[in-house]
Amino acid sequence: MKYWNERRIRRIRESEKRKEAASAVLATVLARKARTYTAGDSEKNAHLMFDALGLSLRRKLLIRLRKEGAMSLSKLGRPFGMKLPTLYMHMQILERVGLINTHKRGRVRMCVFNQEAFKELSVWLVS
Repeated sequence: MKYWNERRIRRIRESEKRKEAASAVLATVLARKARTYTAGDSEKNAHLMFDALGLSLRRKLLIRLRKEGAMSLSKLGRPFGMKLPTLYMHMQILERVGLINTHKRGRVRMCVFNQEAFKELSVWLVS
């Protein structure tokens, strides 16, 4: 027979807190996955790309990347007069939906235009 003492009550409460924390983490992971590029799911990817391209600044950034090739984040944002954290936020959105790829080379973050994402988008539009 189990008795309801302080130790047992504390253990049960801690167990419930751990379960709630685990379910919250799972919910955030699933929400992030819903907003991220997934290879093969062209309809979801198209919606994500259109959402990302809804802002004219992001379209201008992509046009500059496509015309001038890969460049650092600071060089990319220089004509727009933006601060680096704001520019980085926009680039994270574009990277999350698959329109660009970024990688770090030392302290410099390089941005590369992803042509394959636009091919996938055009195939989805044609269908």
